[in-house]
Amino acid sequence: MNHPEFRAPAVPLVTHDPMFSVWSFADKLTDDVPRHWSGARQYMFGIVTVDGVIYEFLGKVAAIDERYVSRYRILPQVSCDIRPMTTEYCFENDILQLRLRFTSPLLLDEPDILARPLSYVDYDVTLKDGKTHDVHVQFGFSGEFCVDTPEQTVTVGYTPYSICFSGMPERMLQSCGDDNRISWGSFHVIAPEYVMEAMSLRRFWVELRLRYSSKEVPRNPLPCQGPDYETAGKAAYAVGEEIQVSAEHPTILVRREFANAQGTVHGELALAYDDIYAVQVLGENLPAYWKRDGMTFDGMVARALREKAAVLEKVHVFEEKLLDAARAVSPKYADLLSLAYRQSVAGHKLVDRHGELLFISKENYSNGCACTVDITYPAMPLYLLYAPQLVRGMLEPIFNMVDEGCWLFEFAPHDAGRYPLLNGQAYGYLPRARLRRPNPRDSQMPVEECGNMLLCVAAVCWREHSTEYFTRHRALLDQWANYLLRSGYDPENQLCTDDFAGHLAHNCNLSVKLICALGAYARLLRACGETENAEKYDAAAHEFAEKWEAAAFENDHYRLAFDAPGSWSLKYNMVWDRLLGLGLFPQRVYDAELAWYKTHFNRYGIPLDSRCECSKMDWQFWSAALFDDDAYTRQVTDAVWDWVSQTPDRMPFPDLIFTTVPWLRAFVARPVIGGIFINLLTPELFSLDEGGAG
Repeated sequence: MNHPEFRAPAVPLVTHDPMFSVWSFADKLTDDVPRHWSGARQYMFGIVTVDGVIYEFLGKVAAIDERYVSRYRILPQVSCDIRPMTTEYCFENDILQLRLRFTSPLLLDEPDILARPLSYVDYDVTLKDGKTHDVHVQFGFSGEFCVDTPEQTVTVGYTPYSICFSGMPERMLQSCGDDNRISWGSFHVIAPEYVMEAMSLRRFWVELRLRYSSKEVPRNPLPCQGPDYETAGKAAYAVGEEIQVSAEHPTILVRREFANAQGTVHGELALAYDDIYAVQVLGENLPAYWKRDGMTFDGMVARALREKAAVLEKVHVFEEKLLDAARAVSPKYADLLSLAYRQSVAGHKLVDRHGELLFISKENYSNGCACTVDITYPAMPLYLLYAPQLVRGMLEPIFNMVDEGCWLFEFAPHDAGRYPLLNGQAYGYLPRARLRRPNPRDSQMPVEECGNMLLCVAAVCWREHSTEYFTRHRALLDQWANYLLRSGYDPENQLCTDDFAGHLAHNCNLSVKLICALGAYARLLRACGETENAEKYDAAAHEFAEKWEAAAFENDHYRLAFDAPGSWSLKYNMVWDRLLGLGLFPQRVYDAELAWYKTHFNRYGIPLDSRCECSKMDWQFWSAALFDDDAYTRQVTDAVWDWVSQTPDRMPFPDLIFTTVPWLRAFVARPVIGGIFINLLTPELFSLDEGGAG
């Protein structure tokens, strides 16, 4: 269970990829409608009736049109427990207890299961008086699940196991960007033991009121001013009928009846999405990974239902292993990892391209870029822990884009496109305020992305205890290492991953990344038996590190920029010197940085640098991972936990925050939150025999 005072600013419900990602933005599940991570409404509701008395437990019943709805009794929510892949709510009054579980089985080390766009929904209704009762459980799901904007249309369909809404096929992979949702494919409610139909939500409320009109109603209900039964509209939509979502509020309705129920009754359903084609890579439309080898949607669903018990057991085992490791750091750290896990994983889409696994990220709440290298870099710790092959999958679209001639510069790219269209870098080429076409080179991150690519590849090789991935992309990695070597230790005026702060020359933390990247590259060369070549880069890395210390030091700390007296910054990039055992920076550097961080800590964490009071969630935990200091790690954990629990802003886990007040500055729902798992990484996890390929 989460700490009793832990309160997530948004709770994950159904989370699979950037398009199929549904959250509750409220403390109680009945206080608001569920929403896509972007905040767009994706209405679902749940009600349970006991002997005709209606209780709400999911969604805000009156959210569509209060004229047609009487507000029924709300089943009081008593708890919400968030685990890495499971969210469980408990509701209870003097008559019944209801437990509702959402499980998205995002098992990182099992890509066939990870890729399935299907979540399990389970509930248990316990009748507390020991008597028999008639129990009806009903769920509703809006056509908003498969439209980008509410004025778009959906069509209804049925299968032997589900009822579905389908979007507009002509819109498939026709748009890209950040604030957009899927408007093609089909959303399925899989409930074979239920009564299933699709109708106007208004019609449903009228029918519900009439169905139980003779039963007890709450005091002071909202007035029902809508039409009567005869004028409420069609009872159900026809198969294939085109329905405008905003005008008619089309809703999938499923109901299960438990006659003469006693004790506890159990029910289950599943929610799934068939996106047909998921992304476009270099002009080629690609389906999701689960469609490999001719797998159909029907086949995937059948397999997911057949394997449910085994999958849920795997989920339980994985969660316990992860949480045990997290609790060893801090119980509050376990809360934060539980909240971050699904968000980070669901910020990606797993696809197969010519037999090669691609794990494509989306830079949510930013610019919508796909496979952003400086998103992969901070997100990487979660995947290094459990599935380093997924880090390969994050990097491959970048290598593919360059290998296939879609990149002109000698340094590494920033991204592979704007999700879901990966047809060449978008960053730096997008129109900006007052600028039609920014200078492409000035808008790049040369040292940042070269360093990121080298360090990501090195971390994968060390974690897999093999140089195979390095040798596969040797030519490009040589090119980018040589670019860093020529750049020297003092970077020119350019952007880094913290681009929201603007260009910065002589960036000390960026210099650290360059130095660590060259040191890691040297170690990879040595592991391949190239001793002489390795010495060249190792000597340069050590020389640069010595120059860095002399140029960056100021009295008792190290500067933000070499030429900026009185400045300072988090040196989070130095973590790879420690984790990969590079031995580039002496202990006195770490000691000075730790002492400085402790004296500049604010209520909700330590600022990113001396320019403002803002910070990044990921970099705060990376800064803690620099040191073997449990007390400082707990201090960071407690500060972030307090911010998450106290912020008035409702959104999935953010990563750019103010450290003096619990307010959001920018960036929510991004995969970078996987970076907070870095405190579970230890040097012992990374080993690579030197003197020969592993």
